[in-house]
Amino acid sequence: MEARDRDSRLRLGWHEVIERNYGHERPTGPMSEREADDWLVEQRQLSSDRSRFDWVIDVDGDLAGVAFLHSMSEVDRKARFAIGMFSPEFNGLGLGSEATRLVLGHAFDVLGLRRIDLRVLAFNTAAIRSYESCGFVIEGRERESCWLENRWHDDVIMGVLAREFAARQPG
Repeated sequence: MEARDRDSRLRLGWHEVIERNYGHERPTGPMSEREADDWLVEQRQLSSDRSRFDWVIDVDGDLAGVAFLHSMSEVDRKARFAIGMFSPEFNGLGLGSEATRLVLGHAFDVLGLRRIDLRVLAFNTAAIRSYESCGFVIEGRERESCWLENRWHDDVIMGVLAREFAARQPG
């Protein structure tokens, strides 16, 4: 994370549809200077954790989102994946799928991991389709795991193994 990413995050602001997919309730609107500062500090603190790998998703030199591996286990050679775009303008362009494939390639080919999993809210069907296009399969469901909009929502648990990812790669 760089200082310019803070300015991009400030400019992008909050988007109700994006925040809902993260399991948060927040109306669409501008982000305050304080929120942008806090966001950058939090991102830098998270990325200093040696059990994580964080990436900025950059479009033409501008922050569009973030992707990261966390909850890594060296013994079990696995980690959890998360990704998020910060504005609807970046959705539907294939950026998330491309970033996901790049992170998976790094996880399997460079870090030597054998399994990556993730959690996604069950109503986020676009994300589920994107993850499936990258090789993730639905492994289960955590029922009523997120309280949002005055009702319970399920999390879908998805995973991909190194050999499954490799089998999908050209060449």
